[in-house]
Amino acid sequence: MKPVQRYRALRKASLKGLQAFEAAYMHRSFASAAQELSITASAVSHSIQTLEEALGTLLFERARRGVVPTEAGARLFEVIRRSFGEIDDELRTILDRSSSQQQVVTIQCAPSFAAIWLMPRLPAFLRAHPDMDVRLWAVHQAPDFSNSGVDVAVTYGRPPASAGIHVEPISRRERYLPVCSPALVEGWTLPLPAADIENFYLIQNDVSLTSWDEWIARFAPGCLNPVRGLRLDRAFMTLSAAENGLGMCIESTVLVHDYLRDGRLVCPFGELAIEATAHYLAVPKSREGLGAVHTVLEWIRGFVDGEKSDPNGGA
Repeated sequence: MKPVQRYRALRKASLKGLQAFEAAYMHRSFASAAQELSITASAVSHSIQTLEEALGTLLFERARRGVVPTEAGARLFEVIRRSFGEIDDELRTILDRSSSQQQVVTIQCAPSFAAIWLMPRLPAFLRAHPDMDVRLWAVHQAPDFSNSGVDVAVTYGRPPASAGIHVEPISRRERYLPVCSPALVEGWTLPLPAADIENFYLIQNDVSLTSWDEWIARFAPGCLNPVRGLRLDRAFMTLSAAENGLGMCIESTVLVHDYLRDGRLVCPFGELAIEATAHYLAVPKSREGLGAVHTVLEWIRGFVDGEKSDPNGGA
């Protein structure tokens, strides 16, 4: 294809064509991309073929059960994803600054943080900010700020580094310490010696950044045969099991705060804790100055530190 012909062909690579390519890349299927875009599969195929002809290279290898991106397709997708992300950021900025529109903030966070911290405090926050619409996604995967519409994320484990993302520990005093129901240690004198750990069932969170083995190795190295109990994969379940007297668990101070405040759990070994930063607050730098996003950030920072707002999450 001559340069002038290629230029003319590239000019035909419309925004809709790039959207068709992005959808096909995400779904690995022209048919699924067509469903998402509410057009026909042949229209998706034609748009991508036009783009391939303009570029002089294949963007997908056609397979029996879908399509597989080529190396050129993968490179183009990264550029399109970043560009669409910047467009989305600017549209959100304009929307947020429009006084006639309700302000929407999407929060993604780990399921246990959502269940233990956010949900109990969300009603009071929304009452204090009736012009805001909060959308909550409780998932474990790392946030994709460029392609999912997420404005603020609370992650379990530090999210992948990115030049455009501001990340901070949600609490600079986070630790992991043993907790249990007051009834479980009724009649015992607290705090217990660490060696007494062998007298209790131990509940383990299998996705935790720490473990009973680590705590025992540090504080009770002479305990060779600790009594194992339940093994679970969510912090809110381990804390519920402990609250119901099924044993002791070791969890983050970020998550056990309300349980200790309300007397539902106690610290049987006092302050014998493992220092560990597990929860992080992340936000795109392009959005953290927006009014609604800033309000949500300050709300989360305040109720986790317990210094800027009341326990019920009021502003």
